Amino acid sequence: MENKIFAYMRISTNHQKTDRQKQTIIEYAVKNGFCIDEFVSDIITGGTKADNRPNYHNMKGHFRNGDSLLISDVDRLGRNADDVIMEIKDLQSKGIRVVALDVPFLNDWEKMNDDSLSKMIIDIFVTLKAHIAQQEKEKIHSRVMQGLEAAKKNGKKLGRPSTGVPKEFIKEYNKFQSGEYGSISAVQFAKLQGIAVSTFYKYVGILKGSHALKQH
Repeated sequence: MENKIFAYMRISTNHQKTDRQKQTIIEYAVKNGFCIDEFVSDIITGGTKADNRPNYHNMKGHFRNGDSLLISDVDRLGRNADDVIMEIKDLQSKGIRVVALDVPFLNDWEKMNDDSLSKMIIDIFVTLKAHIAQQEKEKIHSRVMQGLEAAKKNGKKLGRPSTGVPKEFIKEYNKFQSGEYGSISAVQFAKLQGIAVSTFYKYVGILKGSHALKQH
């Protein structure tokens, strides 16, 4: 059976069009003197794993050793760098040539059709992609830690507010304290707020302890 050439496109919403990706792939095919046997596309968010994309998953079921898969951008293959790397490795293990038009060497049709060269190119790409992804993770982690350290130095409390008291309750309780509710009792005030009396006293205790109330 003759090897087939597939092209895959992924777009985020119905408002986006596959035209740009498709046109780029067609121009590449014409330039290199071959035809695409099948175009496949998914309208799905970029955060969706490759194997959770219905049309892509179905296409993979039709792949045969020696087939080629063209994509305009390598990141269309997965939701993140790790997913892209896993997908390329999986395709390579099945004997599928992945040609990504936005990546040097991976977009060289002649080299990618040489089995030993294409394997070496993909191995190098996967190693580099993994290294860059790791560097990005470390950078993000470093920035987060620096931000936390700076917040600590500035005396900011990190995490959720320690009071655990709804802002709306604080606002209304201040009104209650200042007499805006008239001469109603604490029990009546709690009923008006739709909370149990025990909850009312719990909130008041927390607020007094944290000095969160306005001073009147």
